[in-house]
Amino acid sequence: MFERISIMNSANFRRSLVAGVAGFALGIAAGGTLLAQEGPKEARPQLMAPDPGFIQQLSFADLVEEVSPAVVSIRTEADVPVSARMGIPPELERMLPPSFREFMPEMEEEEGETTRRSLGQGSGFFINDRGHIVTNNHVIDGADEITVVLNNGDELTAELVGMDPWSDLAVLKVDPSPDQRYVQFSEESDLRVGDYVLAVGNPFGLGGSVTSGIVSAMDRDGGARNPYSGFIQIDASINRGNSGGPTFDLRGNVVGVNTAIISPTGGNVGIGLAVPAELAADVVRQIIDNGAVTRGWLGVGIGDVDDRLAAAVGLDSPVGAIVQSVQPDSPAEKAGFEEGDVVLEFGGKSIDSATGLTRVVGGFEPGKSYKAKVIRGGRERTLTVTLDRRDPTEARAAGGADEGERENSSAAPTETELGLGLTLSSLTTSLRERYGFDEDTTGVLIAKVDRNSESAEAGFREGMVVSRADNETITQPEDLVKAVKAAKQRGKEALLVRVQTPRQGAFFLAMPVEGQS
Repeated sequence: MFERISIMNSANFRRSLVAGVAGFALGIAAGGTLLAQEGPKEARPQLMAPDPGFIQQLSFADLVEEVSPAVVSIRTEADVPVSARMGIPPELERMLPPSFREFMPEMEEEEGETTRRSLGQGSGFFINDRGHIVTNNHVIDGADEITVVLNNGDELTAELVGMDPWSDLAVLKVDPSPDQRYVQFSEESDLRVGDYVLAVGNPFGLGGSVTSGIVSAMDRDGGARNPYSGFIQIDASINRGNSGGPTFDLRGNVVGVNTAIISPTGGNVGIGLAVPAELAADVVRQIIDNGAVTRGWLGVGIGDVDDRLAAAVGLDSPVGAIVQSVQPDSPAEKAGFEEGDVVLEFGGKSIDSATGLTRVVGGFEPGKSYKAKVIRGGRERTLTVTLDRRDPTEARAAGGADEGERENSSAAPTETELGLGLTLSSLTTSLRERYGFDEDTTGVLIAKVDRNSESAEAGFREGMVVSRADNETITQPEDLVKAVKAAKQRGKEALLVRVQTPRQGAFFLAMPVEGQS
């Protein structure tokens, strides 16, 4: 170590170091002088020419050229009923305010003409060499003529193989040419938010059109109309006519089937939804093989569990699916499911939401038995249920009021202050008629709700009928008062109650307990 220090301090080394640095500095200065001298002489306008490899990297042209011949436009025709009012279709007339419909002039119907010919359009794509074409159910639903327009302009008549309204998918069949190109669903499940995607389709009937974007989100809830689809959200432009067209990854595989847009105007605002390839591939396979899709069916109306409901049933966090109603003679009824049960596990799979339960049950095979773990009355129970096959025409939610003792219909209604902004009333015939309930509806009417109360915040509204509380039948205001007091004595923060409205049917809310009189 000392030798190295002495070497570093030696005069010879210092002189060598100084000389080297000086030479390096002179070299830079000389180079800088040379550049400074040559700059003014060589400066002139230059044509910018990016590297060809860079241009190729930014272009999707090769990919589009490969996949476009597999994408088709779809035209449909159907006879639809015509309203006598201004020739407006009934489904559109029902959307108009009653006050507006009253002033719409009646049209004289021509004899024998009660329908009109409706034209529709959409997109689709060949999925194999046998001429099967994938599209959306809503594109061809009700059509009596379906025409497929190929990428080269040729037109072919298509027949419907089958459709699945629950996933909004359908399969058509044509006689393809020997060299007809087709594409395949992606077998990978590695699609991520931020990945590039291309949407190809027939927007506004313009024919083959390509837009690009990225995956904006995954597993978007499809709602009641598409309970089995955890949609892919993309920002590639999707407009009317794009429905049924494919979304491609950069390998040319179909990662989704364009199905819907979310828009306040009806036009593209950058929020498109596509059925993911994994689900679409399974649905299409079943339709081609069997003509329909087979799903398990439990027979319950269900809802999500929020923080209030979780507290009411004794859960630490809002998980599971709460059973709002049980259909008569359904697999659920036979297995012992009850309204108010919270399903935490089904067939060995954890349930985090109502949609999660729907997808899990739908993915199981009908005719087989599965274990369900539920919470009832604060205790965990295990039920065994044998699933049935779901009928596509089956109602999407079970309803119906509980059976209970009827009160004297001639008696005058009595009101009871429950506290926390709620006033209850006995349910009389006149009140049933006033609020639109069936004559066999039983329970207690919520007559008044303080809009600034905790009860209003929990979702309670005037005109609701409470029929059960903590799994006990409620027929008079006093029944609910007792249930609230019992819940307070047990130290509960909220009470699970079953409510119903004429429009929404039956569902559960968590009634605040703290502060109730």
